Amino acid sequence: MATVVLALQGVVEARAERRVENLNLDWRYHRGDAGEAAATSGYDDSAWEAAVLPHTYALTSINLDDSPDDQYQLTFHRDLSWYRRNFTCRAKAGQRVFLEFEGAHQITDLWVNGQHLGQHATGGYTPFHFEITEHVVPGENVVAVRLDNRVNEEVPPDGDRRDYILFGGLYRDVRLVVTDPLRITFPWEARDAGVRITTPSVSPRSATVTVETTVENAGPEPHACRVVTRVADPEGRVVEKLVSRPVAVEPGRTHTFVQTGGVTEGLRLWSCDDPNLYHVHTTIESGGDAIDQAVNPLGFRWFNYHPREGFLLNGEPIELIGVNRHQQIPYMGDAVPDNLHRADAIKFKRAGVNVVRLAHYPHDDEFLNACDRLGMLVAEEAPTWIEVGPPLWMDRLERATRVMIRNHRNHPSVWCWGGGVNHRGPIARLHYTAKEEDPTRITMSNSTLWTGPTHSGVTDLYSVMDYRGARVPEGEPLFAMEHSGSIDARGHQAIVSRYKADPARIGLALWAAHDGFSFKKRDKQYPNLSVWSAALWDPFRHPKPAYHWYQAELTDEPMVYIPDDRAQRDDGVTVFTNCDEVELRVAGQERTRLKPATSDKHLKAPPLLFPVEWLRGEAVAVGYSNGEPVAEHRRRIPEAAHHLELTIDTDGFGGAADGSSVLYAYATVVDQHGAVIPGDTPPVSFTVGGPAEIIGDASIGANPVVWRRGLAPALLRVGREAGEIVLTARAEGLGAASAQLTLNKPGSGPHRIAPPFEPLRLRVDLGGAEQHVQETWTEWTHESGDSTLETTADGDTPCELTITLTSPRDLDWTSSWGVPGDLCFLIEDAAVAHGEATLEIAGLPVGNYRLRTWHHRVVSERDEAPPLAFQVDDAGRDKEPVTAGFKPTYGKKIQVSAAGGGGAGDGGSNLAAGGYAETRVTASGEAPVLLRIAADSPEGPIALSGLEIVELRANETSP
Repeated sequence: MATVVLALQGVVEARAERRVENLNLDWRYHRGDAGEAAATSGYDDSAWEAAVLPHTYALTSINLDDSPDDQYQLTFHRDLSWYRRNFTCRAKAGQRVFLEFEGAHQITDLWVNGQHLGQHATGGYTPFHFEITEHVVPGENVVAVRLDNRVNEEVPPDGDRRDYILFGGLYRDVRLVVTDPLRITFPWEARDAGVRITTPSVSPRSATVTVETTVENAGPEPHACRVVTRVADPEGRVVEKLVSRPVAVEPGRTHTFVQTGGVTEGLRLWSCDDPNLYHVHTTIESGGDAIDQAVNPLGFRWFNYHPREGFLLNGEPIELIGVNRHQQIPYMGDAVPDNLHRADAIKFKRAGVNVVRLAHYPHDDEFLNACDRLGMLVAEEAPTWIEVGPPLWMDRLERATRVMIRNHRNHPSVWCWGGGVNHRGPIARLHYTAKEEDPTRITMSNSTLWTGPTHSGVTDLYSVMDYRGARVPEGEPLFAMEHSGSIDARGHQAIVSRYKADPARIGLALWAAHDGFSFKKRDKQYPNLSVWSAALWDPFRHPKPAYHWYQAELTDEPMVYIPDDRAQRDDGVTVFTNCDEVELRVAGQERTRLKPATSDKHLKAPPLLFPVEWLRGEAVAVGYSNGEPVAEHRRRIPEAAHHLELTIDTDGFGGAADGSSVLYAYATVVDQHGAVIPGDTPPVSFTVGGPAEIIGDASIGANPVVWRRGLAPALLRVGREAGEIVLTARAEGLGAASAQLTLNKPGSGPHRIAPPFEPLRLRVDLGGAEQHVQETWTEWTHESGDSTLETTADGDTPCELTITLTSPRDLDWTSSWGVPGDLCFLIEDAAVAHGEATLEIAGLPVGNYRLRTWHHRVVSERDEAPPLAFQVDDAGRDKEPVTAGFKPTYGKKIQVSAAGGGGAGDGGSNLAAGGYAETRVTASGEAPVLLRIAADSPEGPIALSGLEIVELRANETSP
């Protein structure tokens, strides 16, 4: 056996870090079977159509091309399809190369340079990868992908009926990944794979985090390495660094490094209202090089349930009120680009919802990322609907469950996993699978009222479709994973009130967020479009009236809204608001003021009904809080159609000309005053100038388009060049309207992980020979007089510092005991000067720093802890006063007898941890930084218990 030397250098440089290249552009596409010849390198695909990912099998009309299919979907998109692409491989000798797919419908076969590398048949909703190392050549290569979306009873959720559509296509992102032979594995490879993050304990004050990193060695020899894990706070600053012991990973084997640390100061919890998102940066280091890296989200939070308080997040009761989401969009089906996943999440948050059930399959990574950032909880489930298939089908469903959990387990937004089959109820195998993969989260039962047990069964939570008055099981909570509403929002109000009234009803998720697609033939005009009276948005993500009531009920930003005719009544004017009072002015009538009704004490914002007649003209609603106007909304009774207005929805779009992002645009038919005409639109045609294209044409009714409620939508894909887009809408008799959008230059080259900011940091505890050193602080112990400490400050680039404390009079280095409070061992001991003292710090690199000093006095009277003044000598300053009249903390220590009894202290020392003096200093890299401290008299005591120096970013005032 070869001998491995476990020697790792302290300074790490980049050598062969992971490179990730997005491959969404420049594909060629063939609908139908192109034959095995299409897999060969020399195949002529010039006649194939150009394609950009995400890509659908075929653009389709709002009525799914008038397909006569029923819920078994035997023909629509049930076909083979082929994709080909050239790519350049820049991997160095010995590196490993992978193709990573986020999702493809349903069965995927892959060829590289004519070699068949395998098949993925778990299903269409989970990620997978192929290693292509042995099949790529330097320079140009060809990848060919065959997708099989034909009916297959052995691939879930296929084989039976469904209330959603299995659109075909290579509909999620594809990436080329290049790594060292020593690499962090993909998370879905095994239960112990990739980076797995758990938080064994979390409290408002501190949190523990365990990070398990699995490393594989594909090289021919044992390879020594260590894992360095950095936890970065929401601002990207490292707050915890864990360094493993070096381990020799044998060739062809994996090793899982387990590291545990925590955040004990300045912890910020993740919640729906304040989603503080940390990140875990993982690096494999070997021989002084950074070999591989990964970044994962981290949120510190905990969930529990209390019978009298309901669902608790971080110990605080919240009512879970949310929506169900399908990922499908008009024309493009499942082929949703990242920006539109983000846009959905942004719209959900704007509505005030705090929980999303992902129906009925694992969703795109980017939607989970957005929920992490915005603060929405997620319930996710494997792809099913009612029926259970044959043994292989069930094996693949179990596999899909495992991959789903492995892929999304680190997202703080994920609250629970599906432990059952939608409409059917709990399935023991799925529950146990979820618990094997992730015992830290609960499972939900996916129940109905007409089949299965009326309780949670083997799962943790009774989640049920509440369409028929679900009852709370005895001794356990209920979550309505689906419920209905009404177009005027009264149905929503009734069920939300019912759930708010009962803490055992911990929450509910509306069916559905958007109008969607199904072959159940619900709509008269468009039978394959499911138009839900309860939906908050139409299929083009334009809001319906209930959206605005949700805003009123669930958000704090003052708002008032007069809904359109769909939510109005014959006996008055309805207004939604979260204000204390609303004044309504209707043309030709006196002003009327109303306050929210108190008859429903469970709703925060019951609608207001003004008993006035509104037949023409304008109504103006003004919302008041604390007697002051804070919000206003106007609506007019529309007159004759007059012109078009055009807007482009940029929610979720960062502005880059990435060639893949898609935007919604809305042309509205309005009267001369700008009031929207509520009927069907006339045909509206769109043209675009600049780097963009309109998706769809007249063959699918996309351009020109006729749509509902005075709204004519279009989908716009941005191009690859920076510049201005000018979109124009036209309709006969209504003229033209235009909207502009500027695209920025996209980033170029492979994606590399940006390192967090790891500031130079040193913390020092001063005291006499018998001092008790504060844990993790550097000890500075001395007997008496001036003293110098030579030590190392940790950070991205550690440095040697020399710190000297001097005073014209002798310094007393004290030791004490019996001083309770945070940082108690720091504050009980000190170096004590009289009159004045100087702290000199030499060796700091050029930059700005935050200097904190603790001056606690273990005394019982304020007079014994007199005020202090501070001056700074640093780069650009000479004895400049920075603080005057600083009052040190003080407190009497506890007197403890030999038997353990004694008198209590006065509690003053409990304030000491936060009672520091803070100064910003600038280092020149040459001259030392001096902090001069003066008491208010020559005899005045100056205690220096400890100091902390932390590097700041440029232009940063305090970390």
